[in-house]
Order: sequence, then structure tokens, then C-alpha cells
Amino acid sequence: MAGKKAATRGKGKAKTSSGRNAVPEVYQQMLAEALPTQSNILERPLKKRRTGLRNAPSDAAGPAKSSDPDDEDDEEEAEFEDVLEARNQDGEEASKFEALSKAQQTAYRDSDSESGQSDPEWEGVDIDTLPQDNEPSGDLELTLKPRTTAQPQKDTPRRKVVSKAEKVLRLEAHKMHVLCLLAHLDRRNAWCNDEEVKRSLKPLLDKKMLTFLKPRSDLSQFGRTESLKRGLEQVSVMWRTKFNIMARGTRRALWADDEKDVQNYQLPGDAEISFEKSDFRAAATTLKGSRDLGAQLYCALLRSAGVETRLVCSLQPLSFNAGGPPMPRSAAPAAKPISSENSEEGEPVDIQGPDSPFGNTGGSSKPGLPLNPRRRLGHPNAAAYLMPEMSTPARVPPKPKRKVIHESPYPVFWVEVFDEAHQKWFPVDPLVTESIAKPRTLEPPSNDRENSMSYVIAFEEEGCARDVTKRYAKAYNAKTMKTRVESTPGGERWWRRTMRNYARGWMSDADQIEDTELATSEAREPMPKNIADFKDHPTYALERHLRRNEVLVRTQAIGRVAAGRDLGTPGGKKMENVYRRRDVKVARSADAWYRLGRDVKMDEQPVKTVAPKARPGDEGNGDEEDERAGTNLYAEEQTEPYVSPPIVNGRVPKNSFGNLDIFVPSMVPKGGIHIPDDEASRAARILGIDYSDALTGFEFRGRHGTAVLKGIVVAAEYREAVEAVIEGFRDEQARVEEQMRSYAALRMWKRLLVSLRIKERVDGYEVEGEEPDVVPQDGDDSGMDTDEYVDDGGGGFLID
Repeated sequence: MAGKKAATRGKGKAKTSSGRNAVPEVYQQMLAEALPTQSNILERPLKKRRTGLRNAPSDAAGPAKSSDPDDEDDEEEAEFEDVLEARNQDGEEASKFEALSKAQQTAYRDSDSESGQSDPEWEGVDIDTLPQDNEPSGDLELTLKPRTTAQPQKDTPRRKVVSKAEKVLRLEAHKMHVLCLLAHLDRRNAWCNDEEVKRSLKPLLDKKMLTFLKPRSDLSQFGRTESLKRGLEQVSVMWRTKFNIMARGTRRALWADDEKDVQNYQLPGDAEISFEKSDFRAAATTLKGSRDLGAQLYCALLRSAGVETRLVCSLQPLSFNAGGPPMPRSAAPAAKPISSENSEEGEPVDIQGPDSPFGNTGGSSKPGLPLNPRRRLGHPNAAAYLMPEMSTPARVPPKPKRKVIHESPYPVFWVEVFDEAHQKWFPVDPLVTESIAKPRTLEPPSNDRENSMSYVIAFEEEGCARDVTKRYAKAYNAKTMKTRVESTPGGERWWRRTMRNYARGWMSDADQIEDTELATSEAREPMPKNIADFKDHPTYALERHLRRNEVLVRTQAIGRVAAGRDLGTPGGKKMENVYRRRDVKVARSADAWYRLGRDVKMDEQPVKTVAPKARPGDEGNGDEEDERAGTNLYAEEQTEPYVSPPIVNGRVPKNSFGNLDIFVPSMVPKGGIHIPDDEASRAARILGIDYSDALTGFEFRGRHGTAVLKGIVVAAEYREAVEAVIEGFRDEQARVEEQMRSYAALRMWKRLLVSLRIKERVDGYEVEGEEPDVVPQDGDDSGMDTDEYVDDGGGGFLID
């Protein structure tokens, strides 16, 4: 069909171009000779064009002619190659060219992707067999069956719930780890002051560097600072070229989910092991080690040049919070290989040695080279086969590749240099970030598994240390404070006591300037953009984060923060008001305020009413409504100090239980005195005066509280009398205790004397066959008969 179409187009063109000159005979002969040889040319396989009608029944006599103009247009769009059109008037030559064109007729699609997509669709389909018109057509039926084999689902790791006891344990471990890291940092700082280390490192500095590091005093303030920074830049470039990082430094400490992970944990091969001061001195000579060691030696280098330098470290303690990444799981230790003594296979044989069972008939081979062909055959008759000797060139052992050390892109150790011109400290990191005076670039992100910034401690040359975390933390109040011990009850006091051991003892001018700088940096911290960062923030608060007993006394918002998508508005966001933390007050019930010595004012309305707490037996009654009344809470402004009824004529007021509530000292009634002594009630009864037991609190064991009574309350005029009687009780108790000690001493003496008498009686018995012991008598024993007793200081015992 396509051949006829091409011939038709050729004839048509010949008619239209009858006036043109025919192809010269010379060129026709040349083309006739060249065309048969094209089949031998190596080219990519040509795709044949499919011919025939798609939407017509097949005819056995031959292909039917198409009268559809669309098919003709499709045929005309196809690109034909190696097809010659007969433009001459000679019929024999035209038929000759037509035969050649049929043999070489090929067609290509517009793109390879089109053919690649269409071929699989028709693969294995007989396109000549088309549906007959008389075949009945039916609806398409699909049968869907559920998949019987269930695919295994991956177990998603769930966060382990931390109990209250484990939280206490984690906090204690965190404190202990911080103390150990501070002691370690103190020792490394002392090593940086070693004179031998300084002598080893100082030759690395040339005169130009020393000139920039110690600027002249006649320069301006800006000039001295720039000179110092230029010198530090030159020293940092030199240090990066000289020092080689060969080991891994300190990394973040993580908790293990399973105890077996800790038992099977093995220190990585590229980790820096602990070493002594001698190893530190050796590293100052070889200039090799971890990047932590490089920062410490860099500090010693600057101190050798007379530059006031601090050694700064970001401590990596164990976190006390429940979140955070866990320690990676450790593989179980591999089984020990079977020893040759217990093995039943016998001893190994060197197949290349002289005792090889394959013999050495093929010639000697050098050790380290592969076996020759005769030995590789391993057949007894292989030696009779004559094979040429093959000489293998000596292989040069490949150069071992340097193992890449994977660490956090943020440092753990760096230094701070004091700028005398501006009286400020600025950081210098020569190895990791290669930055100078850029403190904000040293804080790692929160998702860094290798590094976490919570405590940044700077040790000076004198050994004193300061907490400079606020200089480097971008969100100190929003994020960093939650990872520090100050966020726990009593943690702030513990941290002050800890840092007091490394304090200088007096505040210098530079310390005061630094405190002002750190306070300013904390005050410039912007409002958080994350909802979670507002929780327990010291400056900002959200209403959703208020506790059960907290209320907003001032509802004026100072900002808004996005709190998710607004489903009612397409593309909108929910906005939540932000309030000041100082506008959040603690509200308590009337009973709670009473225990604090305050009473709710008259006609005050509660600022908040909270639902009653669930009781232990109410878990199964979730559908039933709790009919108990809620608890009314009042703010401090709605209360006033509690005034107890006064004491009149020595009579002390009492409650229905016969005692008086003294939760705070201000609850003591007017005209009375509280005597917190256990013997006070006994003294008051002896004196015959009126008194009342003081109820100072409750001791809770579970959900039941027991009243705690401590001392009594009496009229103020009876104070001296009660205290005198109590003093008499103490003297009497001391006399009784002394008498009891005397009785105990007499009993011991009596026991000693009885024991001596028994020993004397036993020694006086005579035993047959033994000579009696003769006690030598002194010549002068006149002194024993005298009744005069001379005290020789022995207390009745013989003095050696």
C-alpha cells in the first residue's frame, strides 16, 4: 500500500515537472551501483512501517485500496529514506528504480519514545484477525478478589514512656555528668598552660604574626582590634595547614533504649582515647589528633604568644528530658572463631610453599604472585602437559585510602580571645567553622545527633570559669533553658553552687561588662515562632499552656502567632494571642489560701472554676457525668492576711479539735507566742496555764493526711515561765543521762573484777604432771606492806 502511494506521488510529481530536465544518465548509473551496497552498511536497525487498514476487514485476495483522505495525509506525514522517485520518462528505468525503492523502503517515527510505548501494546496480538461484524457483543465483567496474603508491616518505634522514678534517675545522672565534664575541662585548661607545650608550639609563629597579635598602643581603638583579628586569621590559616585531624572528638551523649545496647557498645576505632599529660605534650610535637585536641593546642599556642585566651567547651551531658534521639543499637559481639586445637579439619597447608601437595614441577614462583597454570589445574596428570611459563608482573599494593571521619559540622571546643581595645571577648574557631568573632554560627541545630548546645563554659588561664551560653544560643529562653538544670525545681541554686567552685572570688571590670553584654543579648531574643517554644517561656505565654491553677489577670495581647490551618478559610491560618508571662498569676482555692495565712475577701467572685479531679474508682464510669461541684479559685488580689482571734485574760482560742492552726507565723493570735518545743505542753500543764497545741501542717501518706502538731501557743506573759521549766527539764534529763552512764561504767568494772577472780581461781588448780609456776619475788617487798597508796597515773593498772 505504501509502495503504491509512493509510486502515485512519484507519477504525480513527474506530471507536474514535465518541463524540467531529466536526471542525467551518468548519475543514474552511479546511483544504481551505489544502492545495492547500502545493505552492507552497519547502521542501527531500521523499523519497518506497518501497512494495511486498521478499521476494515481483511481481504484474502490482496490489500484493498483506501479511499479515506485522512489515511493519505498520515502517509504523507511519514518520513521515507532511501526512496528514489522516477522523474525520467523511460519506463524501464522507472520500474527498475521502483523495484529498488521497494527493497529499501523504510519509515521512522517521530521519536524513539513513541515507538517504545507502542510496541508492547501490540506484542503477541494478531492484528490481521479482526472481530467479525456478526459476532455478538456483551458487557465487560470484572471479578475483584481480596488479597489473601497479608504484607508484613514495619514496626514503627514508639517513644518509651519515662516513669517518675526514671526522671529522678536521669536528673541525678545529668548532674553527675555535668560535674565530671567540668572537672575534665578544668584539667585540659591546666594542660594548655604547660610550659613544655608552649615551647613546642611557639616556633610556629613568625614575627609578622606576633606583630599583629600584639598591636602597638599608639594605634586607635579600631586599629588595635583589626590588627588582632588579622593576626588571628593568619595564625588560623597556618594552624589548619599544620594540624592533621586523625581521630574523632567528643560527641553528644545519648540514652539507650535497651540495656543490651550499653553492654554491647564498643568505642569506634577512630575515636580519640583518653590520654595523659605526656600524650598531650607529644601531640604538641606531632600536631595530630582530633579537632578537640586541635582547639586545645591552638589555645596553648595563643597563650604562648601572650594573648589572653579562654578555652571554651560546649558540654555534652546526658539529657534529663524524655525526648531526644536514642543511642544507636549496637550489634551483638561476633562468635569466637574455632581454634585449630578443637577443629577436626587438620592444620592448613600452604599451597604455594615447598610442601604443597600440587608439587613444584612448573617452576618456582615468587611469594605473593598467583599460582602458575599447572598448580591451578590441581590434577595428578597436569604436570605432564607442557604449558608455557607465565610471568606475572609484581603488583604494587594500593595506597590505603584515608578514612573519612563523620562528625558534626559544629565544634565542641573553641577559644575566646580578649580584645583589650573594646574590653570584650570574641570567639575563634580555627578548624571546624573557620570563623572569627561570629558567635551565632557555632550553635548546632536541634536535630543534630552528634552535638547539642546546653552549657557553654569558658575557662581562663587562671583556672576560673564563666557560663557564656547566652552569647551563642539564639533562643536561650525558648529552647536552651529547657535542657539545662535550672528548669528543674531547685536547679538554679544547684548550678550557682557548682559554678561557685570555679569563680574568681571578685568581679573585675571585664566581668561586669560581660554580664551586661549577656543580659542584653538575652533581652534581644525575639518572640518564638513555634507553639511549643512558648511553653514555660519566662517572657511570653499562651492561653493553651496555662496550668490548672493559672489565670490571666490581664487579657491584653502583645502579639499573635500562627497555630495551624483555618479549615473555614481556604489557605488561611489560625492565629492565637500571645500574652506576657507577668500577667499570668497563680490562683488557689480558699482552703489553699488559708494554709498560706490569707483569707478570701467578702463578696469576691472566683476568677476560675476547675472541674473536680477524677477519683481512683471512676475510670470505668466515663459516660456518667460527675455531679460533684467544681473548685473555685481566687487570685492573690482577692485575699487579705488572716487575723486570728486574740488572747484575752490568758485564754487561748481553740478550734473544734482543741488546737490552733499555725501554718505561718502570721497566724499566731495577738497577745500570744508560739513555743515550738515538744516539752512545752508538759511545762504548761505543770504551771497550770492555758495553752493550745499548734497545728503546723499535714503529713500526707497517699491520699490521707495526718495533722502535724509542733509546740504550743500560750499568752505572751507566760513565755519566760514556760521556757524556764523547759530548761529545768533539759537539766534533769542531762543528770539522768549522766547517772545512766555511771551505772554502765560500774557494771563494766564489776564484770572485769569477776573475770579476774575467776581467772585467778582457775590458775590456782594443780594439774598432774605439770610443775607449778613459780612467781619470782623481789628482794625488797617492804613497800607492799604499807597502807600508803601512791598514785602513779595508771589508774590501778601496771604501767609498762
